[in-house]
Amino acid sequence: MRIDIWSDVVCPWCYIGVSRFERALVLFDGEVTIRLHPFQLDPDAPIPGIPARERYAAKFGAEAPAILERVTREAASEGLTFDFDRALTANTFDAHRAMAYAREYGLDRDLEKQLFRAYFTDGLDVSDHGVLADAGARLGLDRAELAAYLESDRGVDEVRRELVDGFERGITAVPSFVFEDEFLVPGAIDTASFVRVLEQMRAVR
Repeated sequence: MRIDIWSDVVCPWCYIGVSRFERALVLFDGEVTIRLHPFQLDPDAPIPGIPARERYAAKFGAEAPAILERVTREAASEGLTFDFDRALTANTFDAHRAMAYAREYGLDRDLEKQLFRAYFTDGLDVSDHGVLADAGARLGLDRAELAAYLESDRGVDEVRRELVDGFERGITAVPSFVFEDEFLVPGAIDTASFVRVLEQMRAVR
């Protein structure tokens, strides 16, 4: 079964949704092929990053603290730690380039998990090439090679094309999970619901 996932590493519901989806895969006994696709939740976010609370306040005004508190509680219910007092909201274009690089080694999903944690828990700037190279190195990728890739223009056009392709396919919010190129599941549904979708899709194939 093919599953395409659009997400962004600074998207709180993406971290929650992908974590729930990963748990569903453990409970599902079928075979799946997964492809990650880039999406920029905040394409105008700066480089280097700025305090996340500042960015949220600019976007949501007085509602920002309540929004962050709600999503932090939801994350905690999934065993995830969100620390918005440390988080630095930054442009994620190069993070998507790094994941495209990692895909060649079958490590893009692992790198995404590293970058979710880097942003939401560790307060690291995911636009920083050093942060991205360190995350890749922890997975066994050649740090110097990944750093050189990020300093070049390799992968830039490919990521731009994928971003456009997502919009052309109607992906306007994340996370978005597309099963067998035909059934869209938007948002961070619960693990049990993901399992039901997986089983239903298998039944109709």
